[in-house]
Amino acid sequence: MDYLKAAFGGLAPHRDEDAAVKFALNVVLMDNRVQELAELARDGSQFGGIEGEPGWMLERRDVVDEGNKAAYPGWPAGARFMASVDEDSYRLQHPVFFMTREAFMKYLVLAIDAYVAADSSRATTPAVAALRQAIS
Repeated sequence: MDYLKAAFGGLAPHRDEDAAVKFALNVVLMDNRVQELAELARDGSQFGGIEGEPGWMLERRDVVDEGNKAAYPGWPAGARFMASVDEDSYRLQHPVFFMTREAFMKYLVLAIDAYVAADSSRATTPAVAALRQAIS
């Protein structure tokens, strides 16, 4: 199932500045990788990033790492999450998107709400509960 329309109103790969995060979250949900998403959302978790096919990645920078410019070259100040899509795998006008924690959590809420709306039995699963806890 595709969650792009339900979660984000669709995806315009040639125009959306946030296309990379929409694309990556859609693939995560299509693959039912909600537990990994919950881990990624928690600051200090062992999951600093998740990736998959076709060539996408979601990465988190912890609060303690914000000053470490060598470990996170090119990250803007205040950015805690980055979504990227390999241009050779899927063509996006904006293949990289940086977000504050608050901005990423807004995308997660939209995404998980669409995921649960597609199958209400998911609302009580441990992975969805863990993600909702990480969001709050």
